[in-house]
This record gives sequence, C-alpha cells and structure tokens, in this order.
Amino acid sequence: MGALRNLAKVSICAGLFGVLGPLAPHHAQAASEEDKAGARAAATQGETAFNAKRWADAVDLFSRAESLVHSPVHLLFKARALVQLGQLVKAHETYLEIMRDPGSSPALTKAQDASKTEVAALEPRLASVTVKLDGPGAADATVTMDGVKVPPALVGLARPVDPGEHKFQAVGNGFQSDPASVVVKEGGTGNVTLMLKPVAGAGAAPVPVPPLAGDTPAAAAGTAGSADTGAAPKSGNGLRTGSYIAFGVGAVGLAVGTVFALSAKSKYGDANDLCKTDPCNLTQAQADHRTQLGKDGDSAKTLSLVGFIAGGVGVAAGTTLFILSNKKTESAQAEVHPWIGLGSLGLSGKF
Repeated sequence: MGALRNLAKVSICAGLFGVLGPLAPHHAQAASEEDKAGARAAATQGETAFNAKRWADAVDLFSRAESLVHSPVHLLFKARALVQLGQLVKAHETYLEIMRDPGSSPALTKAQDASKTEVAALEPRLASVTVKLDGPGAADATVTMDGVKVPPALVGLARPVDPGEHKFQAVGNGFQSDPASVVVKEGGTGNVTLMLKPVAGAGAAPVPVPPLAGDTPAAAAGTAGSADTGAAPKSGNGLRTGSYIAFGVGAVGLAVGTVFALSAKSKYGDANDLCKTDPCNLTQAQADHRTQLGKDGDSAKTLSLVGFIAGGVGVAAGTTLFILSNKKTESAQAEVHPWIGLGSLGLSGKF
C-alpha cells in the first residue's frame, strides 16, 4: 500500500504537470486552446479534491477534464476516486480503458504501469450476482437492479457488481415478481431467483421500466408515454359508459315487462277458459281457482308495467348520455346508478 501511495503522489505531480502533453491525433485535432485551458483548470481542481479526499468531487472534475481533452492521467485519478467511493466495477472498467489506450506518450506509459498494478489489487475485491427468472412470462420479463434495467443478455449470468446490498425485481406482461435483495461482500458472490406471479388487473396499467443507460431521450420518452395512465379522464368517456349502463337497464326492464305481460295474458286466458258458458256454472273450488288466476294475472300485469316503465327510462337516459358523450370537454367522470323502489324507479348520478 505504501508503494501505491508513493506512486499516486508521483503520478499527480508529474501527470498533471504534463496533462496536456502529446494527445491521440483525433483529440489533438478536436481540442481548442479554450478546451485545453478548461481541462487544465478542471484537472487542477480535481487534484485538490482528490488530496482532500472529496472523492465524488474528484470523479466529477476529472470526468469534466476528460470530456474536454483526453489524458490517461484524468482517467487514472478518476479510477482511484471511484475505488474510494466503493464503485469498484466502474473503477475496474476505467483502469482497463487506460490499459487499452494505443498511445505512446510518457504520461500514458506511467498511467498504464500504475493501472496494471492497481487493477491486479482491485480484481479480487469485485463481487458478482447471478439473477434468474422462473414462473409464467419469464422469457419476456424485464429485470431491474437497484431501479436500473438489466440487459437481457446478462440475466442468468454472474454479473460484476459493487459490494453491498442490491435490490432486484422482474416485470412481465401480466406478471410480476416480489422485490428481492441480496448482500454481497468484497470478492463474494450472490444468487437471486425471481418468481413471476400473475398480477390482478394487470391489463389496466403496465408497470414502467427504467431505460437502459445510453437509451436515447426519445426512446425513454416513448417508454414513459406508454406507461402513463395518470391523465385525467375525459367526460365523454364517463358519459359513454353511463349510456351503456342505462341501455342495459332499459333492455332488462323491457325484457322483464315482456315476460310478465305474457304471464298476465296466460293467467287471464286460463281464468276465461274455466267459464265458457253463460251463465257460468262452476264448483266452489273452480270458482276459487278462477279468482286466484285473476289475482295472479293482475300482479303480473303490474310488474309488466313497472318493467316497461324502467325499460323506457333506461333507453331514454341511455340515448341522452350517448349524445352528451360526444362532447370532448374536460370534466369529472360521470357516475350513473339505477334504482327501483316500492312503486318507483329511475336513475341517479352525476354528469
């Protein structure tokens, strides 16, 4: 560790002094004098932050300097600050980027030598997690780790992760897993199996999935748009639904009225069949039966009238709501409730 500290000090002093030395041709052509001055300022402030152990500030400042002018020194100290933040995977990739640099400057040679030494010490500390899917819809499900979408190609593989706790969840078309978490230590491994289960009412509102890093704004916007179900409903939609309910009430009322009308006609017909002569000669039992048929016919007739009235009200209300539903103004969603009481019936609600 002492050798690494000395190497860090030498690299800061020597590297930042020559940070804007020989560059790769494409960087040399793109960098203006303003870019070089800005990169030098950002790198100098990054050195101050690094020495003060303000690791997040150091990562930000060296990243800014690198965005203006490429230098392996920027990347080297960015990697070192990432290690201090516990972001070992990003640090490892940054070291590898330095080692793949095809340049030949003295600053690059020193940075590559340091990277080889430091990455060898870092690799045993890297952790990994394997996430697997099971249950219906697993083949098409999307997995997130810590709220970020996992590329499908990495599902089922041991994926490098930073040590610590990581949270996973899977979402499919009509299926979803419970959230699961795993804690891995430095150099450790973890395994997570996400069991997808049917989601009640899944077709009503798809669960939003965070975009992969690097997705275009248009693609991200498209994903958000497809999952957005929070828009206020149009009044026309509520009125149209109300009209269908009213039509349904009307249809039921007319059907009930027809059934009881036929029943009343049948009762009256049976009563008349008992007395086809004049005067009517009936036994007492036949007379009582004829009287009862008449009463049953009267009851069926009353219920028939109630059914026809309910049917008429439903059809009229449905027609009115259907016409109003064509209006496209924003308003509260309509609610319609049919009611039938003793000797009364109708519809109530708000529009």
